[in-house]
Amino acid sequence: MFDVDGTLFSKRAAQTVFLSHLRAAGLLGRAAFARLVAIYLLHRVGLMDPVKARQRGLALLDGLPVARAEQMADRLAAELLPLVRAEARAEIAALRARGHYVLLVSASLGMVVRRLAAGLEADGCLASELVVVGDRCRGAYDGPVLEGREKWVALSRYADDRFGRGGWTLVAAYGDSVDDVALLEHAAEAVAVNARGGLARTAARRGWRQAAWR
Repeated sequence: MFDVDGTLFSKRAAQTVFLSHLRAAGLLGRAAFARLVAIYLLHRVGLMDPVKARQRGLALLDGLPVARAEQMADRLAAELLPLVRAEARAEIAALRARGHYVLLVSASLGMVVRRLAAGLEADGCLASELVVVGDRCRGAYDGPVLEGREKWVALSRYADDRFGRGGWTLVAAYGDSVDDVALLEHAAEAVAVNARGGLARTAARRGWRQAAWR
């Protein structure tokens, strides 16, 4: 299992690419940009939890035609794939060569994460999904946002359905933030990527591998 933002590539790179596409699509005027900045700052200082921050930010997509959103996802994934760290590509390839089933698990939108999984030749992905009504996107999530413990819940349900309860093991998990601890702690091998703060302390205390990826 691989987390996406911050693990496969830096969060800053992902944010820069995402914002550039919103701006190019005419979805990021001054008022919308100011709202995003306010959401980001509230989240950073701990006054807004990550799920609520994502829900507030999703309002930018409300009413967007699905076809246009899919086109944006195509372009976004095409720009993000070259930014995937060489170490992440190597780990994915090595795990698949050993016969392991590789998943990307992310709080990001499924329409983007699915394209990243295909481009990296992963076996599949789990991600947060957008509500679609008719041919329009709605500014809401269809189901849980895969933050924190929800990643493990989604992975367990998926693996139980695919391989049968008790018929699978989480061989390795890769994550870059304390948000990933709820999933990392269930892996036979937990890998903390470029860990800082709470994740670095947890990894050191539990003896997890800490990887420095460029």
